[in-house]
Amino acid sequence: MLKNHIYPEEIRRFEKEIIDFIIESGKNKRSSDIESHILAYFFCHRSLSQSQIQDLSAIFHNKKISRGSISKFLNQYESYGVIVKKKIPDKRNAFEYILKDISIRDLMSTGLEAGLSEMHKGIEDAEVRIQALDKIKPESSLIEVRKILIERLKELRDFLIFHDNLMKNFLSGEFTIKEEPEIKISDDEIEKMRKKGILRIEKEIINSIQKNPLFMIEEVKYMPIFSYLIMRKRLTQSKLQKLTGLSSGLISEGVNHLVKKGFIKNEKIRGVRKRFYVMPSIGYSNYLKQYQRFKLINKLKNKIERVFQEMNKREKELKQLDGYDIIFEWLKEASQLFVIVEGGIKIFEKALDYFKKSKN
Repeated sequence: MLKNHIYPEEIRRFEKEIIDFIIESGKNKRSSDIESHILAYFFCHRSLSQSQIQDLSAIFHNKKISRGSISKFLNQYESYGVIVKKKIPDKRNAFEYILKDISIRDLMSTGLEAGLSEMHKGIEDAEVRIQALDKIKPESSLIEVRKILIERLKELRDFLIFHDNLMKNFLSGEFTIKEEPEIKISDDEIEKMRKKGILRIEKEIINSIQKNPLFMIEEVKYMPIFSYLIMRKRLTQSKLQKLTGLSSGLISEGVNHLVKKGFIKNEKIRGVRKRFYVMPSIGYSNYLKQYQRFKLINKLKNKIERVFQEMNKREKELKQLDGYDIIFEWLKEASQLFVIVEGGIKIFEKALDYFKKSKN
């Protein structure tokens, strides 16, 4: 029988602090805060049914998260080996989902491993498209597009190789760039890709970028703009509108936001009555995004430590309340992991320095 999942109001206040922290920490990483919410519920409860997740979301997410979104999350984290599915005795087709008894550090490690697996696929996908595009004889109107796509795909592939190396030693705080992965692409794969044509190949790349957490930005509505600037490097607002299908107002709002964040820059060419928006370096823009995110997380350090100290100080008063122990232990462990965040900031500073030349 699952334990009561709605904690007393006093404990619920601390539970909300954890949820808010996970959501804030997840910005620039996920397409929505739904995954952050559900993950936070498991940090605070360890075992939950789908209906209990919905109950919690009605409290903390303002409206119930759909069963489809919950199932997607559970399947994903079960495949990572983080969550275990278990039949509830004496209940037909009823299951509880249990967060494995692993540390936050181990969970981060698991997430990195899953990310590295996606990275290797991304490297191979980039390579097969480079070779396929190289074999296409384009129409005159697509000659320049083909050229820039090949150049940017090579840059994207090299960035993914660099990032793959970086992440392997991330938790140890080391900055090591050594290995060149072996990329094996068959002639059949290249030929199959070549037949798709230039614009379809580009569209597939854009779709994969928009689904990849590595490239996610906080303002998801601007992802189409960010994605096309990754692939095309330099575009006008009118060209961005044509490629993305977004309104002129949203394009204007989006490019201004990305310029303000430092991910792209605007460029006025003398003698040309057009303003271009440019992402000079894929690597620099994406590490700047990661660097800003880790700086934001580090700013939350004092808040987590304050909440932990309050729970510790009020132990006698709160100890007997359901949920105290699990939330207190999570806060204790989390407060000790900011050393990884601080190490990550230093690593991303080095990565930014590495790509600084290509940024200018």
